[in-house]
Amino acid sequence: MAEKGKPHCLVLSYPSQGHINPLHQFCKNLHHKGLHVTLVTTKSEHKKLHVTASAASAAIAIDTISDGYDDGGQEQAESTEAYLDRFWRVGPETLTQLELGLVGAAFLTQSCAVNGVYYHVHRGLLSPLSESETISLPGCPPLEPSDLPSFVHDTVSYPAFIKMLVNQFSNVEKADWVLCNTYYELEEEVSIHSRV
Repeated sequence: MAEKGKPHCLVLSYPSQGHINPLHQFCKNLHHKGLHVTLVTTKSEHKKLHVTASAASAAIAIDTISDGYDDGGQEQAESTEAYLDRFWRVGPETLTQLELGLVGAAFLTQSCAVNGVYYHVHRGLLSPLSESETISLPGCPPLEPSDLPSFVHDTVSYPAFIKMLVNQFSNVEKADWVLCNTYYELEEEVSIHSRV
């Protein structure tokens, strides 16, 4: 339970190292700003985590939700598509408290430029390019197909992941804040032009 009057942030992570690590760093920053923080991941992913002394000393609570595959996570699922489908059905069932009027923020773990590409794909403004085409996105230099994230350039190899990455924008307008894992000085132009 959070201290009375001290804001409590519940940080939900997609269960993979590329999401948990940036969110753990983000949680440490929130804690150092005086907030009580709980990092939430799946039961199966929690079993793989090594909760270090630094996590305990930072007073970051760790909690879990079910993804429907509590014993083995994604490896237990028949396919990536089956895992993601079940994750999105079962996970939210354990988060009904989100409907109690809490303030929400989306934390995008990739750079502004990469998120801009996924956002444009989600909105139908960017489709696969031929090898000789270039595109222009607000705040970015002209991009060739090889400059794009591999999930966009090669939509055949990992269809479930491109669907997940693109669909992260399906309800982003409901978030009170959208936070992005970036260095403003490196992506100033992209940040200014972001409409996420």
